[in-house]
Amino acid sequence: MADRVGVDCRALGNINRNRGIGRYTANVVNGLVASAEGFEPVLFGYGDGPAPGLLDAAVFDRFEWRRLPGADDGSIYRGPRGHLELARAVNTSGVDLFHGIDHNMTPLLRCPSIITVHDLIPLVLRGPYLGPKSLLWMLSHRAACMRANRVIAVSECTRDDIVRIWKIPGDRIVVVPEGVSPGYQPVEGPLLEKGLERYGIKRPYFLYLGGFDPRKNIGNMLLAFKRFLPSDGEVTLVLCGDTGGYEEYLADEIEELGLEDSVLLPGFIDDDDLPALYSGALALVFVSVYEGFGLPLLEAMACGTPVLASDVSSIPGVAGDAALLVDPLDPAAIALGLSVLAGNPDARARLVEKGFERSSGFTWEKAVTSICGLYRDVLGGAT
Repeated sequence: MADRVGVDCRALGNINRNRGIGRYTANVVNGLVASAEGFEPVLFGYGDGPAPGLLDAAVFDRFEWRRLPGADDGSIYRGPRGHLELARAVNTSGVDLFHGIDHNMTPLLRCPSIITVHDLIPLVLRGPYLGPKSLLWMLSHRAACMRANRVIAVSECTRDDIVRIWKIPGDRIVVVPEGVSPGYQPVEGPLLEKGLERYGIKRPYFLYLGGFDPRKNIGNMLLAFKRFLPSDGEVTLVLCGDTGGYEEYLADEIEELGLEDSVLLPGFIDDDDLPALYSGALALVFVSVYEGFGLPLLEAMACGTPVLASDVSSIPGVAGDAALLVDPLDPAAIALGLSVLAGNPDARARLVEKGFERSSGFTWEKAVTSICGLYRDVLGGAT
């Protein structure tokens, strides 16, 4: 009889569904269900199933879905209530193992568990990230990890943070990097032009993809772009992502720098269109001051796009020598990097070649194989 493995799929139905955790969850589930590992997956999430488009169509008839009460309503009291609801659902389901993936994990499980930790941003950066709600879920997540049989870190940087801040022994933590989906490949010709036209993007342009909270360092990126911008203003900076809550800040910054005609904000980009946007860009500009992993780096590389990135947190470990790394707090250094990638074809070609090689080593198939190996270790009695 196959072992029943519960998988935390809350991120397929809450605010994280269009963020990195949602994509991580979907890729793990798709890989787990498609594998021949012999596990019986039981998925725990909100509503009657995941949000449309997140899981492969062939997956739907191959898993058991367990509906959790409610959803994350943003209340500080939702954390403790959510912990009880998740624990009750898992503890009465008969699963042999539970894999926690979303940030806000319950420490009240009775079965063996494995927990993925994506980052410790609130505890590393504090400031605007560490309020009463985030402190509560950080405390509960740590307690859950202390009880877990294994902890998965998505990068060496995250592993080091877990050891340093949470004091969890390093020998209980396994680094399993994220992967690049097969759809991230160079796009050319009419498909490329059609993808860019859909969002009103014209070449040449630099691309940013992600959030707009302070750690993403958008202010220094704009300062650097202003420094770099040729007098004819032909190059555009395209900032892609959900700007919710930051519209006024972005408008003020762009206006103050006189970049109204040089910065484009197309909003959220459908996953199917991302390869085209990556492929058409002069470079991906990813100068965040902190990342738990940084998947856009590898997605851009897989599409044949040079990468300009920060030399801090997890980014050097993920990018290796396949990106041009700069100090994210130095707009002059970022501007110089933009100039190199816009004006030096040889440098671009070297990074493109190295990027293909680097990104090919990160696949979801490899990640899921490692995760299934941990399932077997724990189910076989390893502590």
